[in-house]
Amino acid sequence: MRRREWLISSALFCSMAGLARAQSALGVPTIDSEAPTLDDFRAPGWQRRVLIRWGDPVVPSAPPFDLAQTSPSAAGRQFGWDSMIAGIITPPPAQDGVDRLILVVAHPDVEARMAFADERDHPRIAGLMQGLSVLNLSFRGGQWVTVDGGYQARRITDGTLCQITGPAASVVGRAVQGVLAPQLGCVTPWNSILVPEGHTAPWLRRLAPRDPAFAKSDIGFGFGWVVEIDALRPLSFPKKRTALGRFPRAGLACATAADGTTLVFMTEAGLGGRLFRFKSAPAATPPATPSAHPLTSPPPVASPLDSGTLAVAVIEGHDIVWHDLAAGPSSLTATLSAAGQGSRFDDPKGLALDQSGHLYLACAGNRARGIDQINPLNPRAGHDGGHVIRFEPANGDLGGERFRGAVVLLGGDPQTDPSARYAPGSTAFLRKPATVSIDRHGDVLIGTDQGGDGTIIADGLFRLSRSEAAPDALSLIYRAPIGAALGGSALDPIKNQIFAAIRHPGATPDATFSNPATRWPSLQPQMPPQTTIVALAQTANQ
Repeated sequence: MRRREWLISSALFCSMAGLARAQSALGVPTIDSEAPTLDDFRAPGWQRRVLIRWGDPVVPSAPPFDLAQTSPSAAGRQFGWDSMIAGIITPPPAQDGVDRLILVVAHPDVEARMAFADERDHPRIAGLMQGLSVLNLSFRGGQWVTVDGGYQARRITDGTLCQITGPAASVVGRAVQGVLAPQLGCVTPWNSILVPEGHTAPWLRRLAPRDPAFAKSDIGFGFGWVVEIDALRPLSFPKKRTALGRFPRAGLACATAADGTTLVFMTEAGLGGRLFRFKSAPAATPPATPSAHPLTSPPPVASPLDSGTLAVAVIEGHDIVWHDLAAGPSSLTATLSAAGQGSRFDDPKGLALDQSGHLYLACAGNRARGIDQINPLNPRAGHDGGHVIRFEPANGDLGGERFRGAVVLLGGDPQTDPSARYAPGSTAFLRKPATVSIDRHGDVLIGTDQGGDGTIIADGLFRLSRSEAAPDALSLIYRAPIGAALGGSALDPIKNQIFAAIRHPGATPDATFSNPATRWPSLQPQMPPQTTIVALAQTANQ
């Protein structure tokens, strides 16, 4: 055992011993849920299967994964190095009766020290490793499997031509090459996928020396948008919807208001990010549900995402109130400047909407918040444990002006952090919640991402119960291997399994391609660690 692993194991043993002393006062029982290991861990009653890994084929003729050197041709056809869940949709039924799904995965980043055998950056290849993967899944032999070269399967990278639509298209141009730094996405009411671009400036600087298309002085205006993917139509162009504004985002959630308009909730990426809402124009109508012939069916003539109003959330006590941004191109191309009155949240990231119309927001924490800046929805100063907020719109209308907010948990280790707070009945604790989704019971699935600090407390996937017996009680479903983070989760709508993205395993701060902290999921000495999508299923007796 390496010295680093021995030190980590020793520290964790001491931490576990001390946790029992805190359980009585804090209401969180002692559990083995925080210790990182070289392998992953499933809570009792859960099974885990690997669905796809970095380097596995996505499109036809993808070459085998080459450990020594990934070529541009391979990178543009294989599953990317990093991953976050964008969304799952169900295609029209096929005549063979086989259950099928389409899973869209975002690939936001590529770390040279972990992705390349020589541990040097290769921007041309990295630009192809990032982007999006559209995966065909079929249920065969009692399990979900990826279909290599399936009908809708494709990669979207820095070289993919995208349309620019909406009010700002006349200012920024009608087309641009590439989707950069995609983040957590969502599914629209008409079965397309929305994926936000995050911080794209680092990618533009990285790619410019190798590709003249990214060296133009005004190229930045083509990035930082929400991208709509018609995953059922493999020949369709990704569309960047300018009516939703231009700024780096971390997560999205989409819904329909009581008056039938389309709503998109969005988080600004950053320690003091804001919360935004787009509301489509009243005359806009959602596109029709895709037909049984998605390749030949014409796209909708008009989209509700091309006309509407942007608003930013302002905290008033326990409430947020939506303040409309000024109309016009400047609010769309320089949205953050137009939203100066918006309230700051502690590193807001993932969003999710449940069937009752509650909006959940994961905040990863912010050590820079001062004691004079705390408020009921950001209640701790100088703290990076993070928290989760539940918003309930007035009169149950997500299109209304006022939402009541409540913090449902305050992250942190209850042994060492007296400010950590969990509901009675909780059997787990967490740090830095980053992703949220809803399962078949209406419970909230929370994924954590400690940004490379998960060497003492492991990142994982947790369940926040919404049952009457134990409301908001937290429990562990899955613990990621050392160095890994959760890149989101999504419910399989057919078999009720959970697909989860396990990001960059082994990528602890001092790790490299040749010396990773683990070689998960293969655990083979000749294989590097691989970002992986897993399928989690409960056993029959659960």
